[in-house]
Amino acid sequence: MYKIISTLTQSVIVLDFEVLELIDEDSVKLIKIKAVLKGNCLLYITELHTKNYQKYSYHCQNNDGNLIARWDNKPHWKNMDTYPYHMHENDQVLPSHRVTITDVLDQIEKKIVATKGLP
Repeated sequence: MYKIISTLTQSVIVLDFEVLELIDEDSVKLIKIKAVLKGNCLLYITELHTKNYQKYSYHCQNNDGNLIARWDNKPHWKNMDTYPYHMHENDQVLPSHRVTITDVLDQIEKKIVATKGLP
């Protein structure tokens, strides 16, 4: 959890972020963050860890609320080879792997460089 905060602090594309919720107990670890990124976009981060369960979502949208990309492990799309890991982009659901904050920021940064600003 604290690695997420550290990574956001060090990232060149993160302009600001706010920790919306933080629980750090033996039985449950939860972090929710809203980050403002270059390219006029927002990144909403949710990581939940318990002894037997892990859930994550990295939701990137533009300032108008339109989805740019979301990586998550919500247990739907059962026919996908990478189930439950997947990403949403351009109205498509694509296979993915278990991403980290570093993976997500790297992919968003590549989009910013490629398009000189996100859509």
